[in-house]
Amino acid sequence: MLEGITLFPLFLSLRVALTATLFGLIIGLPIAYYLNRSNSKLADIIDTVITLPIVLPPTVLGYYLLILLGRQSSIGKFLEERFDITIVFTPTGAVIAALIVSIPLLIKSARAAFAGIDTTLLNAARVLGRSEFNIFLTIIIFSMERDRCRDYTCIRKSTW
Repeated sequence: MLEGITLFPLFLSLRVALTATLFGLIIGLPIAYYLNRSNSKLADIIDTVITLPIVLPPTVLGYYLLILLGRQSSIGKFLEERFDITIVFTPTGAVIAALIVSIPLLIKSARAAFAGIDTTLLNAARVLGRSEFNIFLTIIIFSMERDRCRDYTCIRKSTW
């Protein structure tokens, strides 16, 4: 019954979605933490750039990605000439596209979760001599337990 059916598209979709989710969490959580703690103009500019994929139509976003990463662009030429890497119409390109579409949603929800963390816990950890990285890993990430599940679900749904 399943003799003529290939499962390659299913496994490719799963691989792209899981890879984009992993990279989204690795990249998105520190950016959301920085945006939550900073009130600088740079943070406002980063927040604006991160919001662009949410407001742009998907076809426009895809067109810009093709222009930015295609073989005729400076980035595409550089990667192809130096490293023999082609991004457009490859699984790597699909991961990049899924990441760009989904990471703004993760950053927005994680930023809201970071804002809800009690600052007295953070200050107590600083008084006890913990580094900012240690505070991030041991207090902040675990304090947003409920919101972390929502962030993971949000990024997973937008990559699948």
